[in-house]
Amino acid sequence: MSKGKGHIPIRTCISCGRKENKKSMIRLVLNEDGIVIMDKSGSAPGRGAYVCNETQCIELLKEKKRLVRAFGKMGRECARMQFAEIVRTISGGLYG
Repeated sequence: MSKGKGHIPIRTCISCGRKENKKSMIRLVLNEDGIVIMDKSGSAPGRGAYVCNETQCIELLKEKKRLVRAFGKMGRECARMQFAEIVRTISGGLYG
């Protein structure tokens, strides 16, 4: 299967499980320093996970421990230490 002009990358939200166009979602990246960052370019190096560009999905990240699941052991530490900053960054950077 080739990636022709009609190819649209689809990603799954780690909060609600909805499948959406990659461009309409927020990409979070666990970088090499173990810090979760929002990746607006969509191409930052590191382990990536996607979340819908909606407030309720962002709120579910903590309630359901989705960052821990997406990023494994490193995510557990990051989620505990950085969650407030992650939510603040995402909420301030909602795009779409």
